[in-house]
Amino acid sequence: MRLTMDYSRDILLANEGKNISQGRYVEERSAALPQFKIEAQSAYSHDPSYPVLGFNRERNDYSANLHLSQALFTWGQISSAIKAAEYDKESAEHQMQEARQLALREASTGFFDLLLSLELEKVASDNVAQKQRHLDEAKRKLQMEVATDYDVLAAQVALTNALPALAQAQNAIRLAKDRLRYFMGVQEDFEVTGSLLCLPKAPDSFEVVMERAIANRPEVAYYKSQLGVFGELVTVAKGGDKPRLDFKGNMGWSDTDDIHDDTGGGYWDAGVYFSFPIFDGFLTKGRVIQARSRLSTTEIKLKKLLDQIALEARDAINRVDESVQIVKALAATTEQAERLLQMAESGYRYGVKTRLEVDDAESNLLSARLNVARARRDYLVAKTRLLWIMGEDMQRALAGPDSTPKGICDVTP
Repeated sequence: MRLTMDYSRDILLANEGKNISQGRYVEERSAALPQFKIEAQSAYSHDPSYPVLGFNRERNDYSANLHLSQALFTWGQISSAIKAAEYDKESAEHQMQEARQLALREASTGFFDLLLSLELEKVASDNVAQKQRHLDEAKRKLQMEVATDYDVLAAQVALTNALPALAQAQNAIRLAKDRLRYFMGVQEDFEVTGSLLCLPKAPDSFEVVMERAIANRPEVAYYKSQLGVFGELVTVAKGGDKPRLDFKGNMGWSDTDDIHDDTGGGYWDAGVYFSFPIFDGFLTKGRVIQARSRLSTTEIKLKKLLDQIALEARDAINRVDESVQIVKALAATTEQAERLLQMAESGYRYGVKTRLEVDDAESNLLSARLNVARARRDYLVAKTRLLWIMGEDMQRALAGPDSTPKGICDVTP
């Protein structure tokens, strides 16, 4: 998870979104601050008609000016734009949290998939080793003339049939590592440590899940911030056809070199300017309609998101509950299947069990081990998704200070 947060492209993109939002806030705030502008000019001109006016054909003009402007009253446009930018900063932060939560969820799922692949490879490897022991036992009995060629051939076929599953499991490990490498940004080979063993926890009720989701999900907070943004933009749009007051001032110096006279000197002016767009061709009306529509669209998107969260919550709760029941049921079955296989092998070794009984015991054990491994992985993934739906902090929920997934498993003292 630490490597994922450092590398994730989605998190980095969301962080740049925060920077853009900060820049937009600074931009909007600048409208409330005084604006200073310096202008300077040096121009040379040549005109044959100048002598008629009493000037030389050639002249030089010089000027410098300091301009000051300050908005005094804008019908709430500037203050609303600044508030909208503040809401936009909050939205960017929520998007950052959303990207972080999603990246951690996907990386954790990839990690659990890799643990499952390792477990399946171990099961397949143990199965191959078991088939090899049966082949060796059949050959030993053939030498003692208590078995037939059929027993040896059957053992060889069983061993050969077990090898593809081992190859597939080994390839699944490579694929799972590649997927996890995509989230962590690790190019070199690596090994992971961990176990799918977990004491399942029953899921929270639907009401609790929805309450936490509404309070914690960054997507919900994002749309609430967007409502603030578009609400303020409605005020900005309404001010387009309203009067405004500005203070403007100039202070400068100008000079003109002429053959007859040297004119020039300093000047200044200052005043309060009133402007009122009496008719703008319904430009403001069109902008208000768009701003209100964006506000309504955001409200609809928020309601749609809540409906989607409710559907995902019900599905996740059912999946967690299903996985809990399967894990508890299969845990005891695996132990029983292992004991049955031991009894079948011992009986076959002493001639009181048939080959068919041993094959049945092996098949039952293999199925039990595969099913319980997948069930444990399914539980971890389903519980992780439920925590994500609830908006819980994924890093804190998945791994505490002692790396124990306290938010997923029951921890016994």
